Amino acid sequence: MGEKAKHFVLIRGLYDTLDLFSEELEAALKRLGHSVYVLNAVAMERQLPGLLELAATKGVDCVIAFNNLAYNLGTKEGGNLWDAMSVPYVDILMDHPFHFDRALQNMPADAHLFVVDRNHVDYVKKYYTNIKRVSFLPHGGCANAISSLPDAPRDIDVLYAGALSRVLIEQLIPDFDAITAFDGAAFSGRCLDRLISEPDLTTEEVIRQELAEEGLAGLSPEEERQYITDFRFLDGFAVSFYRENAVRNLVEHGIDVTTLGVGWEQCEWADNPHLHIAGKVSAKEVFSYMRRAKVVLSTQTWFKAGAHDRIFNGMLSGAAVVTDTSTYLQEALNSTQCVLYNLTETGRLYERVSALLNADGARRELAAAGQAAAAANHTWENRADELLTELADAGV
Repeated sequence: MGEKAKHFVLIRGLYDTLDLFSEELEAALKRLGHSVYVLNAVAMERQLPGLLELAATKGVDCVIAFNNLAYNLGTKEGGNLWDAMSVPYVDILMDHPFHFDRALQNMPADAHLFVVDRNHVDYVKKYYTNIKRVSFLPHGGCANAISSLPDAPRDIDVLYAGALSRVLIEQLIPDFDAITAFDGAAFSGRCLDRLISEPDLTTEEVIRQELAEEGLAGLSPEEERQYITDFRFLDGFAVSFYRENAVRNLVEHGIDVTTLGVGWEQCEWADNPHLHIAGKVSAKEVFSYMRRAKVVLSTQTWFKAGAHDRIFNGMLSGAAVVTDTSTYLQEALNSTQCVLYNLTETGRLYERVSALLNADGARRELAAAGQAAAAANHTWENRADELLTELADAGV
Protein backbone atom coordinates (compact mmCIF):
# COMPACT_ATOMS: atom_id res chain seq x y z
CA MET A 1 0.00 0.00 0.00
CA GLY A 2 3.04 2.29 0.27
CA GLU A 3 3.23 5.09 2.81
CA LYS A 4 0.09 6.92 1.74
CA ALA A 5 -2.77 6.73 4.23
CA LYS A 6 -5.84 4.99 2.89
CA HIS A 7 -9.53 5.46 3.68
CA PHE A 8 -11.34 2.20 4.40
CA VAL A 9 -14.98 1.41 5.12
CA LEU A 10 -15.71 -1.57 7.38
CA ILE A 11 -19.19 -3.08 7.62
CA ARG A 12 -20.47 -4.80 10.74
CA GLY A 13 -23.36 -4.97 13.19
CA LEU A 14 -25.13 -8.29 12.56
CA TYR A 15 -22.97 -11.11 13.98
CA ASP A 16 -20.82 -10.81 17.09
CA THR A 17 -18.11 -13.17 15.84
CA LEU A 18 -17.72 -11.32 12.54
CA ASP A 19 -17.84 -8.01 14.41
CA LEU A 20 -14.97 -9.20 16.57
CA PHE A 21 -12.83 -9.86 13.48
CA SER A 22 -13.86 -6.50 12.03
CA GLU A 23 -12.91 -4.67 15.24
CA GLU A 24 -9.51 -6.36 15.23
CA LEU A 25 -8.96 -5.41 11.60
CA GLU A 26 -10.04 -1.82 12.29
CA ALA A 27 -7.53 -1.48 15.13
CA ALA A 28 -4.76 -2.94 12.96
CA LEU A 29 -5.52 -0.62 10.05
CA LYS A 30 -5.51 2.42 12.32
CA ARG A 31 -2.20 1.39 13.87
CA LEU A 32 -0.81 1.28 10.34
CA GLY A 33 -1.88 4.89 9.84
CA HIS A 34 -5.06 4.43 7.82
CA SER A 35 -8.52 5.87 8.50
CA VAL A 36 -11.58 3.68 8.99
CA TYR A 37 -15.28 4.53 8.64
CA VAL A 38 -17.55 1.91 10.21
CA LEU A 39 -20.88 1.32 8.51
CA ASN A 40 -23.24 -0.49 10.87
CA ALA A 41 -25.59 -2.86 9.06
CA VAL A 42 -28.45 -2.15 11.47
CA ALA A 43 -28.09 1.64 11.09
CA MET A 44 -27.34 1.71 7.38
CA GLU A 45 -29.85 4.36 6.37
CA ARG A 46 -28.68 6.77 9.06
CA GLN A 47 -24.99 6.28 8.27
CA LEU A 48 -25.05 6.29 4.48
CA PRO A 49 -24.94 10.11 4.23
CA GLY A 50 -21.70 10.07 6.22
CA LEU A 51 -20.27 7.49 3.83
CA LEU A 52 -21.24 9.55 0.80
CA GLU A 53 -19.69 12.67 2.35
CA LEU A 54 -16.47 10.74 3.02
CA ALA A 55 -16.41 9.53 -0.57
CA ALA A 56 -16.91 13.08 -1.87
CA THR A 57 -14.35 14.78 0.38
CA LYS A 58 -11.57 12.27 0.99
CA GLY A 59 -12.43 9.32 -1.22
CA VAL A 60 -12.87 5.68 -0.26
CA ASP A 61 -10.12 3.26 -1.25
CA CYS A 62 -12.20 0.16 -0.58
CA VAL A 63 -14.94 -1.31 1.57
CA ILE A 64 -14.11 -4.42 3.62
CA ALA A 65 -16.81 -6.84 4.76
CA PHE A 66 -16.97 -10.33 6.20
CA ASN A 67 -19.25 -13.00 4.72
CA ASN A 68 -20.76 -10.69 2.08
CA LEU A 69 -22.28 -8.09 4.40
CA ALA A 70 -23.87 -5.29 2.35
CA TYR A 71 -22.52 -6.63 -0.95
CA ASN A 72 -25.84 -5.82 -2.62
CA LEU A 73 -26.51 -2.31 -1.35
CA GLY A 74 -28.49 -0.63 -4.08
CA THR A 75 -28.85 2.81 -5.58
CA LYS A 76 -32.10 4.63 -6.31
CA GLU A 77 -31.61 3.69 -9.93
CA GLY A 78 -31.46 0.00 -9.05
CA GLY A 79 -27.73 -0.54 -9.48
CA ASN A 80 -25.08 -1.66 -7.02
CA LEU A 81 -23.91 1.11 -4.69
CA TRP A 82 -20.26 0.04 -4.69
CA ASP A 83 -20.22 -0.14 -8.49
CA ALA A 84 -21.83 3.30 -8.71
CA MET A 85 -19.20 4.72 -6.33
CA SER A 86 -16.36 2.89 -8.15
CA VAL A 87 -15.28 1.49 -4.78
CA PRO A 88 -13.66 -1.96 -4.68
CA TYR A 89 -15.61 -4.40 -2.50
CA VAL A 90 -13.32 -6.62 -0.39
CA ASP A 91 -15.10 -9.69 0.94
CA ILE A 92 -13.45 -11.93 3.55
CA LEU A 93 -15.19 -15.29 3.79
CA MET A 94 -14.84 -17.05 7.14
CA ASP A 95 -16.67 -20.15 5.88
CA HIS A 96 -16.68 -22.30 2.77
CA PRO A 97 -17.78 -20.43 -0.38
CA PHE A 98 -20.52 -22.98 -1.08
CA HIS A 99 -22.49 -21.43 1.78
CA PHE A 100 -22.70 -18.14 -0.16
CA ASP A 101 -23.69 -19.23 -3.64
CA ARG A 102 -26.20 -16.51 -4.44
CA ALA A 103 -24.02 -13.71 -3.10
CA LEU A 104 -20.95 -14.91 -4.98
CA GLN A 105 -22.88 -15.05 -8.24
CA ASN A 106 -23.92 -11.42 -7.76
CA MET A 107 -20.81 -9.73 -6.39
CA PRO A 108 -20.03 -6.10 -7.25
CA ALA A 109 -18.01 -5.79 -10.45
CA ASP A 110 -14.80 -4.85 -8.61
CA ALA A 111 -14.88 -7.56 -5.94
CA HIS A 112 -11.77 -8.88 -4.19
CA LEU A 113 -12.45 -12.15 -2.39
CA PHE A 114 -10.33 -13.53 0.45
CA VAL A 115 -10.85 -17.08 1.72
CA VAL A 116 -9.49 -18.97 4.74
CA ASP A 117 -8.53 -22.21 2.97
CA ARG A 118 -6.35 -22.61 -0.12
CA ASN A 119 -8.81 -25.15 -1.51
CA HIS A 120 -11.45 -22.42 -1.44
CA VAL A 121 -9.34 -20.37 -3.86
CA ASP A 122 -9.57 -23.19 -6.40
CA TYR A 123 -13.30 -23.58 -5.71
CA VAL A 124 -14.04 -19.92 -6.40
CA LYS A 125 -11.89 -19.86 -9.53
CA LYS A 126 -13.72 -22.87 -10.94
CA TYR A 127 -17.31 -21.96 -10.12
CA TYR A 128 -17.44 -18.15 -9.90
CA THR A 129 -15.63 -16.79 -12.93
CA ASN A 130 -17.37 -13.43 -12.42
CA ILE A 131 -14.99 -12.85 -9.48
CA LYS A 132 -11.68 -11.79 -10.95
CA ARG A 133 -9.54 -11.78 -7.80
CA VAL A 134 -9.51 -14.37 -5.02
CA SER A 135 -6.71 -14.88 -2.49
CA PHE A 136 -5.91 -16.99 0.55
CA LEU A 137 -6.03 -15.16 3.89
CA PRO A 138 -5.79 -17.45 6.94
CA HIS A 139 -7.88 -16.98 10.04
CA GLY A 140 -6.18 -14.81 12.65
CA GLY A 141 -6.10 -14.61 16.41
CA CYS A 142 -7.55 -11.71 18.38
CA ALA A 143 -5.66 -9.40 20.71
CA ASN A 144 -8.51 -9.78 23.22
CA ALA A 145 -7.54 -13.42 23.65
CA ILE A 146 -4.01 -12.70 24.85
CA SER A 147 -3.20 -13.70 28.41
CA SER A 148 -0.33 -11.94 30.12
CA LEU A 149 -0.48 -14.52 32.92
CA PRO A 150 0.21 -17.86 31.20
CA ASP A 151 1.30 -19.45 34.48
CA ALA A 152 -1.86 -18.46 36.35
CA PRO A 153 -3.95 -21.29 37.80
CA ARG A 154 -6.27 -22.80 35.22
CA ASP A 155 -9.42 -24.50 36.49
CA ILE A 156 -10.63 -25.93 33.14
CA ASP A 157 -8.76 -29.04 32.03
CA VAL A 158 -9.97 -29.08 28.42
CA LEU A 159 -12.12 -26.50 26.61
CA TYR A 160 -14.00 -27.06 23.39
CA ALA A 161 -15.32 -23.70 22.16
CA GLY A 162 -17.79 -24.57 19.44
CA ALA A 163 -21.32 -25.79 18.80
CA LEU A 164 -22.38 -29.14 17.40
CA SER A 165 -23.26 -28.05 13.89
CA ARG A 166 -25.50 -31.02 13.13
CA VAL A 167 -28.24 -29.43 15.25
CA LEU A 168 -28.02 -26.23 13.18
CA ILE A 169 -27.82 -27.49 9.60
CA GLU A 170 -30.84 -29.73 9.17
CA GLN A 171 -32.57 -26.81 7.47
CA LEU A 172 -29.98 -27.07 4.67
CA ILE A 173 -31.02 -30.60 3.66
CA PRO A 174 -32.65 -30.39 0.21
CA ASP A 175 -35.91 -31.99 -0.83
CA PHE A 176 -34.59 -35.32 -2.05
CA ASP A 177 -37.83 -35.97 -3.96
CA ALA A 178 -37.01 -32.98 -6.17
CA ILE A 179 -33.77 -34.64 -7.32
CA THR A 180 -34.61 -36.74 -10.36
CA ALA A 181 -31.16 -37.74 -11.64
CA PHE A 182 -30.46 -40.12 -8.73
CA ASP A 183 -31.61 -41.17 -5.26
CA GLY A 184 -30.70 -38.11 -3.17
CA ALA A 185 -30.95 -39.84 0.19
CA ALA A 186 -28.74 -42.76 -0.87
CA PHE A 187 -26.30 -40.36 -2.50
CA SER A 188 -26.05 -38.37 0.74
CA GLY A 189 -25.39 -41.51 2.75
CA ARG A 190 -22.56 -42.60 0.47
CA CYS A 191 -20.97 -39.15 0.50
CA LEU A 192 -21.09 -38.90 4.27
CA ASP A 193 -19.62 -42.37 4.66
CA ARG A 194 -16.76 -41.33 2.37
CA LEU A 195 -16.10 -38.11 4.29
CA ILE A 196 -15.96 -39.96 7.59
CA SER A 197 -13.78 -42.79 6.31
CA GLU A 198 -11.51 -40.53 4.22
CA PRO A 199 -11.39 -37.26 6.20
CA ASP A 200 -8.50 -35.81 4.20
CA LEU A 201 -10.90 -35.27 1.28
CA THR A 202 -12.85 -32.05 0.86
CA THR A 203 -16.63 -32.16 0.67
CA GLU A 204 -16.64 -30.95 -2.92
CA GLU A 205 -14.15 -33.67 -3.93
CA VAL A 206 -16.38 -36.40 -2.53
CA ILE A 207 -19.53 -34.96 -4.13
CA ARG A 208 -17.82 -34.70 -7.53
CA GLN A 209 -16.53 -38.26 -7.29
CA GLU A 210 -19.92 -39.63 -6.30
CA LEU A 211 -21.61 -37.68 -9.11
CA ALA A 212 -19.24 -39.42 -11.51
CA GLU A 213 -20.27 -42.77 -10.00
CA GLU A 214 -23.87 -41.79 -10.83
CA GLY A 215 -22.84 -41.29 -14.48
CA LEU A 216 -22.79 -37.50 -14.19
CA ALA A 217 -19.10 -36.88 -14.84
CA GLY A 218 -19.71 -34.54 -17.78
CA LEU A 219 -21.70 -31.87 -15.97
CA SER A 220 -21.15 -28.21 -16.72
CA PRO A 221 -19.47 -26.18 -13.96
CA GLU A 222 -22.85 -24.54 -13.23
CA GLU A 223 -24.62 -27.89 -12.85
CA GLU A 224 -21.80 -29.29 -10.74
CA ARG A 225 -21.77 -26.21 -8.51
CA GLN A 226 -25.51 -26.50 -7.96
CA TYR A 227 -25.23 -30.10 -6.78
CA ILE A 228 -22.39 -29.19 -4.43
CA THR A 229 -24.44 -26.30 -3.06
CA ASP A 230 -27.47 -28.55 -2.57
CA PHE A 231 -25.44 -31.15 -0.66
CA ARG A 232 -23.24 -28.77 1.34
CA PHE A 233 -25.03 -29.84 4.52
CA LEU A 234 -22.86 -32.98 4.41
CA ASP A 235 -19.88 -30.81 5.36
CA GLY A 236 -21.56 -29.87 8.63
CA PHE A 237 -22.48 -33.45 9.47
CA ALA A 238 -18.90 -34.60 8.91
CA VAL A 239 -17.58 -31.77 11.07
CA SER A 240 -20.08 -32.63 13.77
CA PHE A 241 -19.22 -36.32 13.68
CA TYR A 242 -15.55 -35.72 14.42
CA ARG A 243 -16.22 -32.85 16.82
CA GLU A 244 -18.55 -35.01 18.90
CA ASN A 245 -16.27 -38.02 18.79
CA ALA A 246 -13.22 -36.02 19.87
CA VAL A 247 -14.96 -34.73 22.99
CA ARG A 248 -16.61 -38.08 23.68
CA ASN A 249 -13.27 -39.86 23.43
CA LEU A 250 -11.89 -37.63 26.18
CA VAL A 251 -14.80 -37.70 28.63
CA GLU A 252 -15.20 -41.47 28.32
CA HIS A 253 -11.57 -41.80 29.39
CA GLY A 254 -12.16 -39.66 32.47
CA ILE A 255 -10.91 -36.32 31.13
CA ASP A 256 -12.99 -33.28 32.09
CA VAL A 257 -14.12 -31.23 29.09
CA THR A 258 -16.02 -27.94 29.18
CA THR A 259 -17.99 -27.15 26.01
CA LEU A 260 -19.29 -23.84 24.71
CA GLY A 261 -22.08 -23.51 22.16
CA VAL A 262 -25.39 -25.22 21.47
CA GLY A 263 -26.07 -28.87 20.75
CA TRP A 264 -23.95 -30.69 23.33
CA GLU A 265 -26.94 -31.26 25.57
CA GLN A 266 -28.50 -33.36 22.78
CA CYS A 267 -25.72 -35.95 22.78
CA GLU A 268 -26.80 -39.36 24.04
CA TRP A 269 -23.80 -39.30 26.37
CA ALA A 270 -24.47 -35.78 27.69
CA ASP A 271 -24.94 -37.16 31.21
CA ASN A 272 -21.26 -38.16 31.43
CA PRO A 273 -19.95 -36.58 34.65
CA HIS A 274 -16.79 -35.44 32.88
CA LEU A 275 -18.74 -33.33 30.35
CA HIS A 276 -19.43 -29.79 31.54
CA ILE A 277 -21.81 -27.92 29.25
CA ALA A 278 -21.46 -24.15 29.62
CA GLY A 279 -23.84 -23.34 26.78
CA LYS A 280 -23.78 -20.44 24.36
CA VAL A 281 -21.67 -17.41 25.24
CA SER A 282 -20.72 -14.28 23.29
CA ALA A 283 -17.68 -14.29 21.04
CA LYS A 284 -15.70 -12.17 23.47
CA GLU A 285 -16.67 -14.32 26.46
CA VAL A 286 -14.99 -17.28 24.78
CA PHE A 287 -11.62 -15.69 25.50
CA SER A 288 -12.21 -15.63 29.25
CA TYR A 289 -12.85 -19.38 29.12
CA MET A 290 -9.72 -19.95 27.04
CA ARG A 291 -7.62 -18.10 29.60
CA ARG A 292 -8.89 -20.54 32.23
CA ALA A 293 -8.13 -23.64 30.16
CA LYS A 294 -5.08 -25.87 30.35
CA VAL A 295 -5.86 -27.34 26.94
CA VAL A 296 -7.93 -25.85 24.12
CA LEU A 297 -9.20 -28.60 21.82
CA SER A 298 -10.11 -27.83 18.22
CA THR A 299 -11.50 -29.70 15.28
CA GLN A 300 -11.59 -27.62 12.14
CA THR A 301 -14.59 -26.74 10.02
CA TRP A 302 -13.38 -29.22 7.39
CA PHE A 303 -10.55 -26.87 6.42
CA LYS A 304 -7.99 -29.16 4.78
CA ALA A 305 -5.67 -26.35 3.68
CA GLY A 306 -6.47 -23.65 6.22
CA ALA A 307 -6.97 -23.03 9.94
CA HIS A 308 -9.70 -22.13 12.43
CA ASP A 309 -9.46 -19.00 14.56
CA ARG A 310 -9.93 -21.00 17.80
CA ILE A 311 -6.47 -22.49 17.20
CA PHE A 312 -4.71 -19.12 17.24
CA ASN A 313 -6.95 -17.65 19.93
CA GLY A 314 -6.27 -20.68 22.13
CA MET A 315 -2.55 -20.22 21.62
CA LEU A 316 -2.74 -16.50 22.42
CA SER A 317 -4.69 -17.28 25.59
CA GLY A 318 -1.74 -19.26 26.95
CA ALA A 319 -3.40 -22.66 26.66
CA ALA A 320 -1.86 -25.73 25.04
CA VAL A 321 -3.71 -26.24 21.76
CA VAL A 322 -4.61 -29.64 20.33
CA THR A 323 -6.13 -29.61 16.84
CA ASP A 324 -6.63 -31.72 13.75
CA THR A 325 -4.10 -30.83 11.10
CA SER A 326 -4.14 -29.34 7.61
CA THR A 327 -1.54 -28.72 4.93
CA TYR A 328 -1.44 -25.06 5.96
CA LEU A 329 -0.99 -25.80 9.67
CA GLN A 330 1.85 -28.19 8.86
CA GLU A 331 3.63 -25.23 7.25
CA ALA A 332 2.64 -22.58 9.80
CA LEU A 333 3.18 -24.44 13.10
CA ASN A 334 5.36 -27.16 14.53
CA SER A 335 5.18 -29.72 17.33
CA THR A 336 6.85 -27.38 19.84
CA GLN A 337 3.97 -24.90 19.45
CA CYS A 338 0.84 -27.07 19.41
CA VAL A 339 -0.29 -30.67 19.03
CA LEU A 340 -1.46 -31.58 15.54
CA TYR A 341 -3.27 -34.87 14.95
CA ASN A 342 -5.07 -36.59 12.09
CA LEU A 343 -8.82 -37.12 12.38
CA THR A 344 -8.26 -40.84 11.83
CA GLU A 345 -6.46 -40.79 15.21
CA THR A 346 -9.48 -39.44 17.11
CA GLY A 347 -9.97 -42.77 18.88
CA ARG A 348 -6.63 -42.33 20.67
CA LEU A 349 -6.88 -38.59 21.20
CA TYR A 350 -7.18 -39.09 24.96
CA GLU A 351 -3.58 -40.32 25.04
CA ARG A 352 -2.27 -37.03 23.61
CA VAL A 353 -4.40 -34.92 25.93
CA SER A 354 -3.66 -37.01 29.02
CA ALA A 355 0.05 -36.60 28.40
CA LEU A 356 -0.37 -32.83 28.46
CA LEU A 357 -2.54 -32.78 31.57
CA ASN A 358 -0.15 -35.05 33.45
CA ALA A 359 2.95 -32.98 32.70
CA ASP A 360 2.47 -29.39 33.82
CA GLY A 361 5.98 -28.31 32.87
CA ALA A 362 5.86 -29.70 29.33
CA ARG A 363 2.34 -28.37 28.80
CA ARG A 364 3.30 -24.87 29.91
CA GLU A 365 6.38 -24.97 27.71
CA LEU A 366 4.23 -25.92 24.72
CA ALA A 367 1.70 -23.20 25.59
CA ALA A 368 4.39 -20.53 25.95
CA ALA A 369 5.94 -21.42 22.60
CA GLY A 370 2.50 -21.48 20.99
CA GLN A 371 1.60 -18.10 22.42
CA ALA A 372 4.84 -16.57 21.12
CA ALA A 373 4.33 -18.07 17.66
CA ALA A 374 0.72 -16.89 17.41
CA ALA A 375 1.57 -13.40 18.68
CA ALA A 376 4.36 -13.06 16.14
CA ASN A 377 2.67 -14.54 13.07
CA HIS A 378 -1.05 -15.25 13.42
CA THR A 379 -2.91 -12.19 14.72
CA TRP A 380 -5.22 -9.86 12.83
CA GLU A 381 -2.31 -7.42 12.81
CA ASN A 382 -0.49 -9.96 10.63
CA ARG A 383 -3.57 -10.56 8.51
CA ALA A 384 -4.00 -6.81 7.95
CA ASP A 385 -0.45 -6.65 6.55
CA GLU A 386 -1.14 -9.62 4.30
CA LEU A 387 -4.46 -8.15 3.16
CA LEU A 388 -2.92 -4.77 2.32
CA THR A 389 -0.09 -6.42 0.39
CA GLU A 390 -2.55 -8.39 -1.74
CA LEU A 391 -4.66 -5.29 -2.37
CA ALA A 392 -1.58 -3.26 -3.34
CA ASP A 393 -0.66 -5.96 -5.86
CA ALA A 394 -4.18 -5.58 -7.28
CA GLY A 395 -3.75 -1.80 -7.57
CA VAL A 396 -6.05 -0.85 -4.69
